[in-house]
Amino acid sequence: MRYFNSVVIKLWLTILFIVTAVLIILSVSLMSFFNSYLKSESGHALKQQAEKAELVLTSHHDKNDAMTYIKELIENPAGIIIVQDKSELNQTFEDPLQQLMVDEIKSNKAFDTVFKDDKYVLKDIKVSYQGMQHEYVLIGYPSQAFNEKDSGIFIYQDTNSMDEAQNYITFIVFIVVMVLLLLSTVFAFFLSNRITKPLLLLKSAAFKLARGEKNDKIEVYSRDEIGELALAFNKMEQEITTNISKISQERNLRDRLINAMEDGVLSFNMDLEQQLQNPMAEKFLDEITQEDTDVLSQLVNKVMVQDETIYHEITTHDKHYVLFISPVKNTTKGKNNGAVAIIRDMSEEKKIDNMKQQFIANVSHELRTPIQMLQGYTEAILDGIVEEKADVDEFLNIILDESKRLNRLVNELINVARIDAGENTLNKEDIDITTLIEKNVQNFKQSALEHETLLIVNTEHTRTALIDYDKMFQVLTNLLDNAMRYTKKGDKITIHTYNDTQNLYIDVSDTGVGIAKEHIEHIFDRFYKVDQARTRGKHGTGLGLFIVKAIIESHGGKITVTSNQGEGTTFNICIPLVDINK
Repeated sequence: MRYFNSVVIKLWLTILFIVTAVLIILSVSLMSFFNSYLKSESGHALKQQAEKAELVLTSHHDKNDAMTYIKELIENPAGIIIVQDKSELNQTFEDPLQQLMVDEIKSNKAFDTVFKDDKYVLKDIKVSYQGMQHEYVLIGYPSQAFNEKDSGIFIYQDTNSMDEAQNYITFIVFIVVMVLLLLSTVFAFFLSNRITKPLLLLKSAAFKLARGEKNDKIEVYSRDEIGELALAFNKMEQEITTNISKISQERNLRDRLINAMEDGVLSFNMDLEQQLQNPMAEKFLDEITQEDTDVLSQLVNKVMVQDETIYHEITTHDKHYVLFISPVKNTTKGKNNGAVAIIRDMSEEKKIDNMKQQFIANVSHELRTPIQMLQGYTEAILDGIVEEKADVDEFLNIILDESKRLNRLVNELINVARIDAGENTLNKEDIDITTLIEKNVQNFKQSALEHETLLIVNTEHTRTALIDYDKMFQVLTNLLDNAMRYTKKGDKITIHTYNDTQNLYIDVSDTGVGIAKEHIEHIFDRFYKVDQARTRGKHGTGLGLFIVKAIIESHGGKITVTSNQGEGTTFNICIPLVDINK
């Protein structure tokens, strides 16, 4: 059945049907025409014979001889009946065929016109003769050759001769019709094929275009409607290809821009199905919980229903996201076509805000303690609460210590501000590491003696290094100060330096209380402090290790810490021997 869906077959069958119908109608018309023509000519010939017979009868005086002559002249193949008087029709004729004709003349009222009005009458009659049905042409012609008024000449002829001619003509027409039908079939097939070939090419090209494949230009063979259609298709394909290329370029640019965005982009259709998402959005979807996903779906649905932008925040275990969900309108219909969510990772901002709050709280706390002590001891001296010189000296020493502590805190805050502002400039020089460490350790010898802590320095095979003397001195001071605070009587602190061809290594280790595992990853955060109950003496500000890490990293190096609680702590410093910033 799929062949009947072909345009070639349909057009071919249509042309064939039209030609066949025309040929059948034409054949029937021709056969009817030829049949009428033959009968008309036969009647005309019989009339001429009747006129000749009338002429012979009227021109001869001997009517019997004339009648004999006429019968010999006409009765082959036709038959003739000469009626001198209408009463002769009542006689019985020996020839049964003549008797049948006489009976027809008597019974058919039309032949009365021959006798009454002297007009000829031509009729087609059917009679049963010799057991078969025959069709004859019977003509009645009035005669004036006899004295009787009711006289006439009747000539009849069998139409078999005409049937033979008609059959011959029918055969010829049939042969001609079949030949024409065959030629029409071939012509219709090739014509339909020629007409539909460009259409088939257009169909194939249209399907290729729908699949996004490149088409060769369709050749135009004619300037008719099909040729104009091919030209229009070529132009349309060129325009579509150009538009697709532009759309692809714009889409690629859009995708690149969206994928390069730090914010996540997530779009939904009316069925809440995801249509577009960039890597940031994929990361967001992977991190949020199923509960958050359900909330997101509810918010998108609410946006599309209420036609308004919604702001929402989602917090995971270590991330904080801010969502702006807006409806997307159909520009042609003015209705919502979906929604788009802009996802912004505000984790760092949130962390900075928390750090700011923590910074203000810590600074306030750190400043309040020494200021209160300074105020309290100063007021005590001024109010005369203590009068003995020894007590006054003790109060003054406390005031001095707190002033130093306050100065140290301010200096550390200034250093942190410089680090945050990127102003942590270095004055690098080629420094002997052994000398630097010995001078630094010299400052802690008295404290080590008081705390009964052993200081060990091992600087064998250490080269000079290009570093900032003051800042590296500050690093070692902070590390040794921490070690002193977190060690007990009988513990030891070891400074070990060594180098290879590329790096300088400094290890500061102690056998003190150590650091718990939950504190190690935050040990270099600003204002971070471990349990103060585990320290010996005054606790720090929580900025020392943050400054140490910043100084080491500004030298292009790194610092790590390893510790086991109750066993001690080791800080490992690695600094390149070559200035990588040059």
